[in-house]
Amino acid sequence: MSGFATQRFQELSAGTGFRLGDLRSPEDLRTGLGGAIVGQPQAVDAVVRALTIAAVGLRDPYRPIASLLLVGPTGVGKTELARQVARHVRGDVDSLCRIDMNSLAQEHYAAALSGAPPGYAGSKEQFSLFDRDTVEGSASRPGVVLFDEVEKAHPTVLRALLQILDTGRLRLASGTTTIDFRNAIVLLTSNLGSREVHDLQRQSVRRVAAAVRRRGPRDVVLDRVRSFFDPELLNRFDEIVVFDSVDRGTARTVVDREIDRLIATVADRGIDCVVTESARDELLRRAFDIRYGVRALHRALRVHLVAPIAAVLADTRGDPPRRLLVDVVDGEVAVAVMGGGAS
Repeated sequence: MSGFATQRFQELSAGTGFRLGDLRSPEDLRTGLGGAIVGQPQAVDAVVRALTIAAVGLRDPYRPIASLLLVGPTGVGKTELARQVARHVRGDVDSLCRIDMNSLAQEHYAAALSGAPPGYAGSKEQFSLFDRDTVEGSASRPGVVLFDEVEKAHPTVLRALLQILDTGRLRLASGTTTIDFRNAIVLLTSNLGSREVHDLQRQSVRRVAAAVRRRGPRDVVLDRVRSFFDPELLNRFDEIVVFDSVDRGTARTVVDREIDRLIATVADRGIDCVVTESARDELLRRAFDIRYGVRALHRALRVHLVAPIAAVLADTRGDPPRRLLVDVVDGEVAVAVMGGGAS
């Protein structure tokens, strides 16, 4: 974004009172989110697009700032994107109201969102799972609300979402109190279609190639989303953002990033840690699993890299090691002390 465009954006957003946290422009937000959410540029663009519309005053003032349905396999960054949005607009990744919809699978749990109706226990207390301060935010720091794994909730709970997305308000069952979502960014995550996409990817290359030409993974996911949600609720989403499965290239980027972060942590203790390319390749081979995404990478790196380094440091007697070398020895990732601290 040019200097003039940045200045114009700041002028427009100042007039609406809405800010992208401490960021100067949508490009700052795109860069910040893209640095944390690897391999999902379309998802990042959707968030930037929604917040830019709000910042310049072109959104519907009677609905949430944005309502985005984030759909894709497990471990691809859906929940993390919501946390990063909170970091950029509220200053903290944990400054969001997260509702685990998996815990609202039964009809009677609908009261956890909208409160108990009059005459029932708890109706006077006007209890709700929503943290009002986090939802409603402030003039300069909008709220962030995350409905995680929305497909797991009971249909009665989903009807409460229709009220939120349609009017920007949720009237509690007591009838005397409302929670205002009009200053909130509402993000919903779902794994709908993941199993079908995985089955498609497990087929032979020839069959997959033919199937993809007819119906790609995104089409499979969107078909599943359309068949699950009632049209009334589906039409309230500003955008449906389909996350891609983590491919090997994205996995390598994540692995390298996590290794470099570990190297920096060890360097803070005065230890030079070198991880060879062979070791990085072997760690990727052990870590990559298209079914489980980035979470599988973190688990594998913890077992095959972080734990062995920790064991070496814990077992070192005398002076701490000055240099560690991580390489592949006889097909295994091995950590060797190259100077000082040998037991």
